[in-house]
Amino acid sequence: MRVLDTAAGRMVAEATPRGLARLDQVGPDQGVADEDLASWFTVTHLDDDDEVGDSEPGAAAEHLDRVADQLEAYCAGRLREFDVPVDWAAAGVHDEFSREVYLEIQRIPYGETSTYGQISLDAGRPRNARRVGRLCTLVPVPFVIPVHRVIRADGGMGNCPEYRLRLLEHERRNLTAAAPVPFSNRG
Repeated sequence: MRVLDTAAGRMVAEATPRGLARLDQVGPDQGVADEDLASWFTVTHLDDDDEVGDSEPGAAAEHLDRVADQLEAYCAGRLREFDVPVDWAAAGVHDEFSREVYLEIQRIPYGETSTYGQISLDAGRPRNARRVGRLCTLVPVPFVIPVHRVIRADGGMGNCPEYRLRLLEHERRNLTAAAPVPFSNRG
């Protein structure tokens, strides 16, 4: 587990040797001290293979280093696509539809949006827009799975609209800027 202080806010990341398992934002209003985060935030979906690990030693730490570096680069306007692997089992993503939804969301281009309905259609279940919306609220690794790019059919932003809009504005500014523009988490 690692606490990451980023321009997009304080986050807690957890990884296994196979990939990133959780990335959660921890707001100052949650009142969680750094020393208490380990008990507040732990991956609960590990299986027997995670204890032994079939990857090289330190792979989990490498995934944490990578997501920290990529979050910093994203917030600085220098990164458009995260490529940290996700350990779907440890992240609690066990069904094929959920995984396909998250993979479809990862395909949304930087600075662009798609609707819950379109993601549902692209994932092979055209009548599951509400389930896509629910999966967006449960996303285990935001930013890596950029759910801020998924909107309602009417153009509404769903949960945390101001924050999501700031992320999209950050991306759109960087699509047209001559030099990288850093993210500002101020309204």
